[in-house]
Amino acid sequence: MSERSERLFEALGEIDEGKIDEAAPAEKRVVHWKRWTALAAAFVLVIGAGSYVLPRLGGNAGSAGAGGAGAGSDGASTFMSYAGPVFPLTLREADSAILAEREITLDFAPWIPVWWSNEEEANRDGYTPEQRQETLDMYNEWYPEGGRWKSSTDIRVADAYTLTNTSNEDKTVSVLYPFAGMLNDLENIRPTLTAGGQELETTLYAGQYSGGFQGAWEGWPNRKDNPGSVNLDQPNSWEDFRDRLEDGDYLRSALGEWADLSGVPVTVYQFTDPWGPEPDEEAGVPNPTIRVYFDLDYDRTEVLSYGFNGGSYDRENGRQGKSFSIPRDFWPERSKFPKYLIVLGNDIRNITAQGCVTGGWDDEKTLEAGVTIQRYESNLEDILYTVAQYALREEKDFDLSYGIWKDWLLSYGVLADDPMERYRWGDIEHMDVDIMSRVFYLEAQVTIPAGGSVQLSAEMTKEGSYDFACAHTENRGIYGYDMVTKLGSNLICTGQTAVLEDRGQIRIIRQNFGFDLENGVKQVTLDPSQEHYYLEIKGREDRFGK
Repeated sequence: MSERSERLFEALGEIDEGKIDEAAPAEKRVVHWKRWTALAAAFVLVIGAGSYVLPRLGGNAGSAGAGGAGAGSDGASTFMSYAGPVFPLTLREADSAILAEREITLDFAPWIPVWWSNEEEANRDGYTPEQRQETLDMYNEWYPEGGRWKSSTDIRVADAYTLTNTSNEDKTVSVLYPFAGMLNDLENIRPTLTAGGQELETTLYAGQYSGGFQGAWEGWPNRKDNPGSVNLDQPNSWEDFRDRLEDGDYLRSALGEWADLSGVPVTVYQFTDPWGPEPDEEAGVPNPTIRVYFDLDYDRTEVLSYGFNGGSYDRENGRQGKSFSIPRDFWPERSKFPKYLIVLGNDIRNITAQGCVTGGWDDEKTLEAGVTIQRYESNLEDILYTVAQYALREEKDFDLSYGIWKDWLLSYGVLADDPMERYRWGDIEHMDVDIMSRVFYLEAQVTIPAGGSVQLSAEMTKEGSYDFACAHTENRGIYGYDMVTKLGSNLICTGQTAVLEDRGQIRIIRQNFGFDLENGVKQVTLDPSQEHYYLEIKGREDRFGK
């Protein structure tokens, strides 16, 4: 059993047999169920779709001054949105015969303004001629000069290594290149690895958001000892990454296997083919909705749901409800996917489906509507994978996304020992998996000849760290880019240099690299004892006057 599998709970009680559409009957199984932490006194709670945190929200609103409350121990600012540092290359297995020299280039080419005409803005794929004209008219009103200058605050990073094999035999090593980011931005931030000018085949791994299981590392996320906290904090500084990565456990966990949940039996209720009337405001039917009601023992049953957008929870009377709006033909494909209730522990009872005029639980007006309900028995792994085919169908790295999604459910969702308040109602598609910072790893194989060297490079687009414009901090308009020299790396690095390609676009506000644009110093040697280097800049005020 893998390390991640070992933290699965044990269930208690029996799954009852139901009578709804027995599609896949199976032998009755006894499961051992964990006793869930007692909640407060009996209550009735009604919720709808929740709200979620902004990406990479960290720091404090008034925390940006150099050397002030928002400055790190080395003088770097603590930004409200921190993109994470550029990490060094490492080896899967340390090898003292492999030496490295590193040169990192920070290229501000994306900052060069480019003229973007209104015609280009309107000429979008999928637009009809009428939509193009409407868009063009709008942009002509906004930009009467025919267009505007556009640029990016991203930079291009080339992190290059000369790997030298000092032994008398050829060596094939597994290299790992770490990079920080979020799952929903993976396509943009994923580096390209090359060796000898040829792109390498890579395998992608993902570290955990918190770097461990529930409650393992305090401060990331900083839950302030409150499992009901609404917000999940992102890492605010390079020190947060240092605290997670420096002992090697984070990497070892990232390279491990995802939990196997096939040993957890579940009862599944699948809802398909909902039908009902069209919305009709005048007839008092603004939002035809299917509501599903059932009885359950809250101490012996946990219900996960997918595809529902409302819920009613009555612990005192052992009653629960789920609801979804009846899809219309013109609605997105996702709205027409099957809905699921996944029952762990004792089965639910007395399930019914009812058409209602709205999704509001305080409106009891009913209407003629229906849905097909199919009940069958399965295991948690199989049904989660089935649901993931719908929930994650647009993800290019599906298996990785599925593993992260499953791990989040076990670490912070209803399957965690101490689930966060925002997740404990079991809506498994409403989790913050894709917008939370983590460290990814690209692995590749490189052969270095005996006594020879190989040039390896990681090239990527790197977003800057910043304070939100509305915050009025001292860092307003300043962007930060940083790197670490040795964090998480077992490579023996004999020298590191940094190169700045400013492209005439920036003014340096704060730094510890030692660049000097006025005197043409754009390449510096880095001190191996300095763990962290940072560069904080503003764009030149005249750069759009072209």
